[in-house]
Amino acid sequence: MKRPGQRHLLLLFTAATLCCPALGGGSVYTSEKEVKVDENQPATLSCYYSGFSSPRPASYQGRVVFSQTGISFHSVTRKDTGIYTCMVTENGGEDYGEISVHLLVLVPPSKPSVNIPSSGTIGHRVVLTCSEENGSPPPQYQWFRDGVLMPEDPKKSRVFTNSSYTINSKTGELVFNPLSAYDTGEYSCQVYNGVGTAMRSEAIRLEAAELNVGGIVAAVIVTLILLGLLVFGVWFAYSQGYFNRTSKGSTSKKVIYSQPSARSDGDFRQTSSFLV
Repeated sequence: MKRPGQRHLLLLFTAATLCCPALGGGSVYTSEKEVKVDENQPATLSCYYSGFSSPRPASYQGRVVFSQTGISFHSVTRKDTGIYTCMVTENGGEDYGEISVHLLVLVPPSKPSVNIPSSGTIGHRVVLTCSEENGSPPPQYQWFRDGVLMPEDPKKSRVFTNSSYTINSKTGELVFNPLSAYDTGEYSCQVYNGVGTAMRSEAIRLEAAELNVGGIVAAVIVTLILLGLLVFGVWFAYSQGYFNRTSKGSTSKKVIYSQPSARSDGDFRQTSSFLV
């Protein structure tokens, strides 16, 4: 959920129990500094002033009615949640007063989504997350294992005393540090913000498993065997002369010439030769 924004509106807001003094001697009041309204319902933000002659109201996208006692929404949406400031001015802004009202539009939470691993290694840190985006105000988060509510302090419950975990009720994070064999089970998350009914996610099973040392050793052995076979294959290829044959086949031919030796004119034999 986004945090409420600050909306500065030049408004008129009814009779008050809270007030804010204004510069120049005027005062601005409100009967409620926080207004909570269900979504799609009308809402009124009150503002009352004294010491001003004629304050000026401003429009709000045609959905708001301004009066001498405040402003009224025909129908509010979750986007209207925020802090509204009533400002009354005159004399070119030399005299003014203001008061803020927090409008909180109430929206029940939707079904939360969870991220739960199917398995975790005993002795390691494992994180489960839960999130919900629509509720206003932001919901509180709870976790269940096998349908049983998990307390924030596991040591205070006989069912969870052998577990070691922390729950963040504001962010929905469940952290096992470390995971134990007792933590195997079906986990679900529930959200509730005081509006409508609580909503719970589907249950997903988490298996707490021992570290597979045998599998790791087997993988190492297989890797070493494959490496040994590779080395043997290279050695065998060298011993059979495969690499040498390749080298000989790629050697370029050489041409050798010999100069003729001095002979008599009567010698009719070949006087020069070459070898390829």
